[in-house]
Amino acid sequence: MSTPAACKSLRPPVAIPSHLPLKLFPSKQGLSIPVLFCTVLVLSFGCRSRISPVTGAPPATSTCSNLTLSPEDLFQAAKPGIAVVRTASMEGSAFVVRHTNTSTLLVTNSHVVDGSSRVNLKWSDGRQDSGVVISNAGGQTPQADLAMIEIQGVVGRALLLKNSPPSVGADVVAIGSPQGLDFSLTRGVLSSLRDNGQILQIDAPINPGNSGGPILDKSGCVVGVATFKLDDSEGLNFAIASSVVDAFLQGSNGSQGNSGQAISPASPPQSAPFSSVPTPAPGRAYPGSAQGANCWFQNAPGSQQLSGLRCQISALSASQGRVGIELVDPSGAKRVIYLRADQSVEVYMGGQRFDGKWVEDQDGDLRVHIEPEVFAFKPPD
Repeated sequence: MSTPAACKSLRPPVAIPSHLPLKLFPSKQGLSIPVLFCTVLVLSFGCRSRISPVTGAPPATSTCSNLTLSPEDLFQAAKPGIAVVRTASMEGSAFVVRHTNTSTLLVTNSHVVDGSSRVNLKWSDGRQDSGVVISNAGGQTPQADLAMIEIQGVVGRALLLKNSPPSVGADVVAIGSPQGLDFSLTRGVLSSLRDNGQILQIDAPINPGNSGGPILDKSGCVVGVATFKLDDSEGLNFAIASSVVDAFLQGSNGSQGNSGQAISPASPPQSAPFSSVPTPAPGRAYPGSAQGANCWFQNAPGSQQLSGLRCQISALSASQGRVGIELVDPSGAKRVIYLRADQSVEVYMGGQRFDGKWVEDQDGDLRVHIEPEVFAFKPPD
């Protein structure tokens, strides 16, 4: 979200009668300014504008269970994965989507972190951390109101993203920090699916401070991210669907153009995207041995020595003169790779785009160079 004098115009997911009054939530300084074309109410304190460099890794995707949990159980299970986000002028919420060996990645709204490259995080156990904004979709549309935060160390519990929307009428809960009341739960139902299912309309109460917090179904999986509400209304609250969140984290472009669009870094990423041979996650179906290897990763950052693993590799639809390939390594990290005939390559991982070159080696495998990183894989049949 930008300063009140330069508030972005957000396209509403529903047609709003022109007579409905709309205003910005006040900042901590008490500002309350009507804004032309701002037809939705963004749930945070204060306004700024800036897009930060992008890096990071995609979320750990998994199959959600068919369990039906009580609101009490949902809250206790999800609370360790949720954090309060604070900047100099804003307050919102975030939730963990993935752990790496050395860091924790969280999702929030773009308008919660906009203008800040670093944020403060508070966990339910009272612990506080400093986080770096590593990815920002910009917030030009409701679907693009997403950002990713990285903190050092493995903290909290990763929440799973649901790969399909709940049915209209399904029970949902929201957990966040409304009006500064940290780790509050509200209940409601899914009222409707808007914008081809990319926006969820819910009647669970959300208020300033809920922005960026998860909307959970009865299984405890994330079905959306609380984002905005309509002013002077009751029960007209909205969330970004988990499918849009997943597309953003994977670096793919959503159907709205800006939704989940990867942003080229303004400066070199702080950590290498393909740093070393990944460690297979427990229970993964991909063996991590060289036997039958179809992908190879560096033994150490900057090394030209690669070790073989067994990855899941599949072809994507060709578009814009590119051949698309999806590679999932044994740790569950996904890379979306686009090869061009001029041997240039685009790699999307964790919301970031990396540009480089590809070559075919003597074995017919494809080696991708994204300085100083190198990895290789067998092309899908």
